[in-house]
Amino acid sequence: MKKTILFLLMNIGNYVLVLLAFLGFRLGAGICIFFLLCQPALVVANYYVSKKIWQLVLLSVHLLISTIIANMASVQMYYQFISSDSETLLVGQIAVQIGIVYVAVISALAIIIKLLKNLQDKGKIR
Repeated sequence: MKKTILFLLMNIGNYVLVLLAFLGFRLGAGICIFFLLCQPALVVANYYVSKKIWQLVLLSVHLLISTIIANMASVQMYYQFISSDSETLLVGQIAVQIGIVYVAVISALAIIIKLLKNLQDKGKIR
């Protein structure tokens, strides 16, 4: 029961990036850099919270979704309230793409490490 509640809280915790995007959109690219620092910490937390591979995959998918939403919301709000030129949207689009690739790569690494650890615990590899 305790592990289930922790797993559900971690699912919700992945979406804290969206809240940070709404609060820190005035930082511009600074919020995207902050996301790049927060995401590995969230991946590590996801790794330790999940006991099975499917849980880690689910948490990683939620982190990817929250990253996309947070980056897009931050860019749109910055465009609407601070700088309404086309370059802002182009830079924001690149930031969203970098975020997607970044989270996909670090999540894939965590999933591979978890898979290898599970296989090692079962004695299938040394």
